[in-house]
Amino acid sequence: MIFRLLLRGGALGAKFLLVLAITHYLGYEALGFYGVVVAASLIASKFYSVGFSSEINRLISVGGSTKLVVDKVLILYLAVGLLLSVVTVALYSLFSDVEASAALIACVTLLLLTEHLSFEINSFVFSAQKANWGALLFFIKTGLWALLAVGGLMTGVVSTIANVLWLWVATNLLVIVAGYFIVVDVHKGRGVSAVTTVSVWRAGLPFYLGGGLIALSQYAERFLILDIEPYASLGKYVYSWSAANTLQALSYAVVAVVGIPVLAKRYKNSQQALTVRQLFVNQWVLRSLMVSCAVAVLIYAFFNILLDYVDAAVPRPDNRILAILIFSFALRAVGDIVWGGLIASKNSRVSLASAAICLAVSLPVSYVLIKHYSIYGAAWGNVFSITVQLAVIALLTRFARSKGAW
Repeated sequence: MIFRLLLRGGALGAKFLLVLAITHYLGYEALGFYGVVVAASLIASKFYSVGFSSEINRLISVGGSTKLVVDKVLILYLAVGLLLSVVTVALYSLFSDVEASAALIACVTLLLLTEHLSFEINSFVFSAQKANWGALLFFIKTGLWALLAVGGLMTGVVSTIANVLWLWVATNLLVIVAGYFIVVDVHKGRGVSAVTTVSVWRAGLPFYLGGGLIALSQYAERFLILDIEPYASLGKYVYSWSAANTLQALSYAVVAVVGIPVLAKRYKNSQQALTVRQLFVNQWVLRSLMVSCAVAVLIYAFFNILLDYVDAAVPRPDNRILAILIFSFALRAVGDIVWGGLIASKNSRVSLASAAICLAVSLPVSYVLIKHYSIYGAAWGNVFSITVQLAVIALLTRFARSKGAW
């Protein structure tokens, strides 16, 4: 656990240093563009899996997958990811006011594709309970390239946001290759299974749709901000968001990646859907809250004590926005455990319905908040979104249990 915590903490520190470096050397406009690319890559990582991700990870966790099925899923990821990346970037290029060269467009296209593939293969490694290897690969894809980019910006070798993104693409490719060999090694000696790609798709489709809707409800705020505010304003929001997101990211890397496979095994043994109490009141949720509290204190100390003490010329985030987002991401860290519990117990109806309700309710509220309160409204919209999601999951789970089936 300490090894994973150090690697994840190092990766998050590196990514935040990159945010500082981009802000200092390239400006808030470049940071705003970087924030849009990050949001697009995260949404893409949800939608490009076309329904396979949650179930194939569950099968790997319980030893029910085969190398043949994994290979077929990865080939499908590659084909669909390439197609959707080209379409997404082409459409955004047509309607965006940002001037971009052909090389930058190609870079963003490859970034969306490789980020998706590296994310999925990294999740396979974690699901195979190779947590240390998974943490190391995650550090490479989220921290190592960021450190290289920071060094490049400081020395002048990296002079544009495109250079930064190309470094990201290169490390994604490294993780894809290394992670695949680890997954192949895990599947050596596994017997023949009746699992097919079609069965994996059918079982995973509701969670795919739900995960995509949740990603939209969480990251659509950046595109809503751009509809009202300039890139520089979005850059200031992304700056605070990047600091606060540390809570959720650390909790996921240290707690969720271990807890969710355990929940999957528990369900395999009992075949009983988890209750509201089992979803929300368990050791994994408690550990997540403990990590979030500790990280929140460190974030506050870093910006309001340490930087003042060393008199560093580093931009400070708005403390009001930062505090709101810290609270939001502490709730989202709990949401990762709860969502993982739904996947582990194959509770597809609650997962899909809760995600759809969350998006339908939170998106218009976020737009109104942003329109009237700018990026402060976006931060409160972030809180509102996760609150709705958790509340609806609790209500639907309780309703489903009282009816015996849903």
